[in-house]
Amino acid sequence: MYFDPTDDQLALRDAVRAFARTELAPGYLPRAKSEKFPWELHRQVASMGTFGLLAGSEHNPLPQEDYVAAGLVVEELAYADFNIANAAIPVMLMSSLIAAHGNEHTRRTWLDPLVAGDAYVALGLTEPDTGSDVASIRTTAVADGDGYVISGEKTSVTMLAHSQAILLVASTVRDGARVGASTFVVPLDSPGISTSLIADTGWRPMGRGVLHLDGVRVPAEALLGAEGEAFRSVLGGFDFTRPLLALTGIGCAQASVDETAEYLKHRQVFGSPLARFEGASFPLAEHATHLEAARLLCYSTLWRRSTGRPHTALAAMTKWYGPKQASQAVHDCLLLHGNYGYSCELPFEQRMRDVLAVEIADGTAQIQKIVIARELYGREFVPYDRRPR
Repeated sequence: MYFDPTDDQLALRDAVRAFARTELAPGYLPRAKSEKFPWELHRQVASMGTFGLLAGSEHNPLPQEDYVAAGLVVEELAYADFNIANAAIPVMLMSSLIAAHGNEHTRRTWLDPLVAGDAYVALGLTEPDTGSDVASIRTTAVADGDGYVISGEKTSVTMLAHSQAILLVASTVRDGARVGASTFVVPLDSPGISTSLIADTGWRPMGRGVLHLDGVRVPAEALLGAEGEAFRSVLGGFDFTRPLLALTGIGCAQASVDETAEYLKHRQVFGSPLARFEGASFPLAEHATHLEAARLLCYSTLWRRSTGRPHTALAAMTKWYGPKQASQAVHDCLLLHGNYGYSCELPFEQRMRDVLAVEIADGTAQIQKIVIARELYGREFVPYDRRPR
């Protein structure tokens, strides 16, 4: 494995880093407390080519599809603004799926605006009674004439408040028989759609919400890929979104560790800088080590994705280990700032709220451990009630 970034990857990383630390970092805290989505900053991120990395050769600023570059972009954005980084991940997923599986109508309608940062397509997978058990989804798409009629409910839809369309998974019915789960791109202004928002403790600019579909009619062109192929197309994307999500936590936690190190150098206690006391310096040393281990695990996974090697177990490892270490690091950085750290004027309490979101998104730690055990040791390690009988 070659760990040094290529010249192209470095150039992109450095451009994103300069922009993020100059333009994003100063305004992170007020933006994080607002429900308004920063569209102009989102477009500026897009203008660097970041959203085209996985969207095909027409949009990619690099010579080839590059998941490691996507990771570098996301980590640099998260170092400065955790939420803007997380808003970038669904764009990368949606653009990759539409580029790979979309028909001409879908690509023409949504791909260019997505990559330019002018539109947003949310992902609708989770339902009120179904989270990671996606085989049990209840939303249906009934084939009817030259289209489909979709009914059901999707919850925990990230960016629903700010999206123009949703890519959703529905159990497809044709001639009275279920033909499997299919994926559809549905405009959110379609008749029969209603939405409601979820009041979150963090991740507030992300506009998470609930989508209700009551007999929503869509044309055949709304189908993404083939009928019954949703799990192969959509769920395969989680093997790269999981390390990207972990990197948002790692980037945010690294900023907290770096800021705390500077604070400890200047905070005087008993006539000496606080950094000279092992009780303060050792936690930072430990977190620097854990974050570096988590970071390397993420980039190893993304490198395997880029080179076509198996990486499902590694992706689940990143999603369990990375957010866990990030949350612990931010928590300890808050404590090391004492009473100042507990104040809303410093970013640590907000980062704790925000980073907690990536311990849940794309599957909790328990789900990731099921995936790891299944991939490493066999199908016998799936939950007992899902085993073939």
